[in-house]
Amino acid sequence: MLFDRLRGLRRKLADERGVPAYIIFSDVSLREMARNYPTNAGEFRRIAGVGEQKLKDFAEPFLSEITDYLATNSRRTFSENIDLRFPQRRPRLNDSQTETLRRFQRGESVDEIARGRGFVRSTIYSHLLAAIECGKLPQSRERFFTSAQEKEIEAAFRQVPDGRVVDVSPLLGGKYDIGLLRIFRQLAAQPHGKE
Repeated sequence: MLFDRLRGLRRKLADERGVPAYIIFSDVSLREMARNYPTNAGEFRRIAGVGEQKLKDFAEPFLSEITDYLATNSRRTFSENIDLRFPQRRPRLNDSQTETLRRFQRGESVDEIARGRGFVRSTIYSHLLAAIECGKLPQSRERFFTSAQEKEIEAAFRQVPDGRVVDVSPLLGGKYDIGLLRIFRQLAAQPHGKE
Protein backbone atom coordinates (compact mmCIF):
# COMPACT_ATOMS: atom_id res chain seq x y z
CA MET A 1 0.00 0.00 0.00
CA LEU A 2 2.77 2.45 0.91
CA PHE A 3 4.59 1.61 -2.33
CA ASP A 4 1.45 2.57 -4.31
CA ARG A 5 1.17 5.84 -2.40
CA LEU A 6 4.83 6.62 -3.07
CA ARG A 7 4.33 5.85 -6.77
CA GLY A 8 1.39 8.25 -6.84
CA LEU A 9 3.51 10.97 -5.23
CA ARG A 10 6.31 10.29 -7.70
CA ARG A 11 3.87 10.64 -10.63
CA LYS A 12 2.54 13.94 -9.24
CA LEU A 13 6.06 15.35 -8.80
CA ALA A 14 7.10 14.13 -12.26
CA ASP A 15 4.03 15.71 -13.86
CA GLU A 16 4.73 19.01 -12.08
CA ARG A 17 8.27 19.00 -13.47
CA GLY A 18 7.36 17.64 -16.90
CA VAL A 19 9.77 14.69 -16.61
CA PRO A 20 9.31 10.91 -16.76
CA ALA A 21 8.61 9.34 -13.35
CA TYR A 22 11.85 7.35 -13.27
CA ILE A 23 13.81 10.63 -13.19
CA ILE A 24 12.36 11.34 -9.73
CA PHE A 25 13.08 7.86 -8.30
CA SER A 26 13.26 4.33 -9.66
CA ASP A 27 10.86 1.62 -8.45
CA VAL A 28 13.85 0.11 -6.62
CA SER A 29 14.19 3.28 -4.51
CA LEU A 30 10.45 3.41 -3.82
CA ARG A 31 10.38 -0.25 -2.76
CA GLU A 32 13.26 0.38 -0.38
CA MET A 33 11.37 3.36 1.11
CA ALA A 34 8.24 1.21 1.49
CA ARG A 35 10.25 -1.48 3.29
CA ASN A 36 12.44 0.68 5.53
CA TYR A 37 10.06 3.55 6.40
CA PRO A 38 12.63 6.37 6.58
CA THR A 39 11.25 9.19 8.75
CA ASN A 40 14.17 11.63 8.83
CA ALA A 41 16.75 13.02 6.40
CA GLY A 42 19.53 10.72 7.63
CA GLU A 43 17.47 7.58 7.04
CA PHE A 44 16.19 8.92 3.71
CA ARG A 45 19.77 9.58 2.53
CA ARG A 46 20.57 5.85 2.96
CA ILE A 47 17.92 4.85 0.40
CA ALA A 48 19.44 3.67 -2.90
CA GLY A 49 19.24 6.46 -5.49
CA VAL A 50 19.10 9.32 -2.97
CA GLY A 51 22.01 11.70 -3.48
CA GLU A 52 22.43 15.19 -2.06
CA GLN A 53 20.31 16.85 -4.75
CA LYS A 54 17.43 14.38 -4.45
CA LEU A 55 17.66 14.68 -0.68
CA LYS A 56 17.17 18.46 -1.02
CA ASP A 57 14.47 18.22 -3.68
CA PHE A 58 12.38 15.29 -2.49
CA ALA A 59 13.01 14.37 1.17
CA GLU A 60 10.21 16.57 2.50
CA PRO A 61 7.33 15.27 0.32
CA PHE A 62 8.37 11.60 0.55
CA LEU A 63 9.06 11.70 4.32
CA SER A 64 5.70 13.42 4.81
CA GLU A 65 3.93 10.70 2.79
CA ILE A 66 5.63 7.95 4.84
CA THR A 67 4.78 9.70 8.14
CA ASP A 68 1.13 10.09 7.05
CA TYR A 69 1.01 6.40 6.15
CA LEU A 70 2.47 5.37 9.53
CA ALA A 71 -0.13 7.48 11.34
CA THR A 72 -2.85 5.02 10.30
CA ASN A 73 -0.90 1.85 9.45
CA SER A 74 1.52 -0.24 11.47
CA ARG A 75 5.04 -0.94 10.25
CA ARG A 76 5.51 -4.29 8.60
CA THR A 77 8.75 -6.21 8.81
CA PHE A 78 10.22 -7.93 5.79
CA SER A 79 12.48 -10.93 6.25
CA GLU A 80 14.74 -9.89 3.39
CA ASN A 81 15.35 -6.43 4.86
CA ILE A 82 18.95 -5.35 4.60
CA ASP A 83 20.60 -4.63 7.93
CA LEU A 84 21.45 -0.95 7.74
CA ARG A 85 24.23 -1.35 10.32
CA PHE A 86 26.31 -2.86 7.54
CA PRO A 87 26.88 -0.49 4.63
CA GLN A 88 25.81 -1.83 1.29
CA ARG A 89 28.57 -2.45 -1.18
CA ARG A 90 28.30 -1.08 -4.65
CA PRO A 91 28.03 -3.84 -7.22
CA ARG A 92 31.38 -4.80 -8.72
CA LEU A 93 32.21 -5.49 -12.33
CA ASN A 94 33.20 -8.98 -13.34
CA ASP A 95 36.29 -9.59 -15.49
CA SER A 96 34.38 -9.54 -18.78
CA GLN A 97 32.61 -6.27 -17.91
CA THR A 98 35.93 -4.75 -16.82
CA GLU A 99 37.53 -5.69 -20.15
CA THR A 100 34.65 -4.07 -22.07
CA LEU A 101 34.97 -0.93 -19.93
CA ARG A 102 38.76 -0.82 -20.49
CA ARG A 103 38.30 -0.98 -24.28
CA PHE A 104 35.51 1.62 -24.22
CA GLN A 105 37.64 4.01 -22.17
CA ARG A 106 40.47 3.44 -24.64
CA GLY A 107 38.20 4.86 -27.34
CA GLU A 108 36.82 1.75 -29.04
CA SER A 109 33.20 1.97 -30.21
CA VAL A 110 30.53 -0.49 -29.09
CA ASP A 111 30.67 -2.17 -32.53
CA GLU A 112 34.48 -2.47 -32.38
CA ILE A 113 34.36 -3.98 -28.90
CA ALA A 114 31.61 -6.42 -29.93
CA ARG A 115 33.61 -7.54 -33.00
CA GLY A 116 36.89 -7.74 -31.09
CA ARG A 117 35.42 -9.73 -28.22
CA GLY A 118 33.07 -11.91 -30.28
CA PHE A 119 29.93 -10.63 -28.52
CA VAL A 120 26.70 -9.15 -29.79
CA ARG A 121 26.18 -5.42 -29.25
CA SER A 122 23.51 -5.95 -26.59
CA THR A 123 26.07 -7.77 -24.41
CA ILE A 124 28.48 -4.85 -24.71
CA TYR A 125 25.70 -2.42 -23.82
CA SER A 126 24.84 -4.53 -20.75
CA HIS A 127 28.52 -4.42 -19.66
CA LEU A 128 28.62 -0.64 -20.07
CA LEU A 129 25.33 -0.26 -18.21
CA ALA A 130 26.83 -2.21 -15.30
CA ALA A 131 29.84 0.13 -15.38
CA ILE A 132 27.55 3.18 -15.24
CA GLU A 133 25.60 1.67 -12.34
CA CYS A 134 28.88 1.08 -10.48
CA GLY A 135 29.88 4.70 -11.00
CA LYS A 136 32.82 3.76 -13.23
CA LEU A 137 31.49 5.48 -16.34
CA PRO A 138 29.85 8.71 -15.17
CA GLN A 139 28.21 11.18 -17.54
CA SER A 140 29.52 9.72 -20.80
CA ARG A 141 26.48 10.65 -22.91
CA GLU A 142 28.47 12.04 -25.83
CA ARG A 143 30.07 8.61 -26.34
CA PHE A 144 26.62 7.08 -26.85
CA PHE A 145 24.37 9.71 -28.45
CA THR A 146 24.48 12.82 -30.59
CA SER A 147 22.48 15.71 -29.12
CA ALA A 148 19.77 15.13 -31.79
CA GLN A 149 19.51 11.44 -30.81
CA GLU A 150 19.36 12.40 -27.14
CA LYS A 151 16.44 14.78 -27.81
CA GLU A 152 14.61 12.15 -29.86
CA ILE A 153 15.04 9.45 -27.20
CA GLU A 154 14.11 11.82 -24.38
CA ALA A 155 10.89 12.79 -26.20
CA ALA A 156 9.95 9.10 -26.48
CA PHE A 157 10.66 8.48 -22.77
CA ARG A 158 8.40 11.42 -21.88
CA GLN A 159 5.50 9.54 -23.51
CA VAL A 160 6.02 6.46 -21.32
CA PRO A 161 5.21 7.31 -17.68
CA ASP A 162 7.02 4.38 -16.07
CA GLY A 163 10.06 4.55 -18.38
CA ARG A 164 9.77 0.95 -19.57
CA VAL A 165 12.27 0.49 -22.38
CA VAL A 166 10.11 -2.11 -24.15
CA ASP A 167 7.40 0.56 -24.47
CA VAL A 168 9.82 3.30 -25.55
CA SER A 169 11.52 1.28 -28.29
CA PRO A 170 8.44 1.01 -30.60
CA LEU A 171 7.89 4.78 -30.33
CA LEU A 172 11.35 5.17 -31.86
CA GLY A 173 10.60 2.68 -34.63
CA GLY A 174 13.00 0.16 -33.09
CA LYS A 175 15.96 2.11 -34.48
CA TYR A 176 17.86 2.09 -31.16
CA ASP A 177 19.20 -1.01 -29.46
CA ILE A 178 17.31 -1.82 -26.23
CA GLY A 179 20.66 -1.81 -24.39
CA LEU A 180 21.34 1.72 -25.61
CA LEU A 181 17.92 2.86 -24.37
CA ARG A 182 18.67 1.33 -20.96
CA ILE A 183 21.93 3.29 -20.88
CA PHE A 184 20.04 6.48 -21.76
CA ARG A 185 17.56 5.84 -18.94
CA GLN A 186 20.34 5.20 -16.41
CA LEU A 187 22.33 8.31 -17.44
CA ALA A 188 19.16 10.43 -17.37
CA ALA A 189 18.40 9.29 -13.83
CA GLN A 190 21.84 10.33 -12.58
CA PRO A 191 22.35 13.84 -11.26
CA HIS A 192 24.41 16.08 -13.52
CA GLY A 193 27.84 16.90 -12.22
CA LYS A 194 29.24 15.80 -8.90
CA GLU A 195 27.10 15.68 -5.78
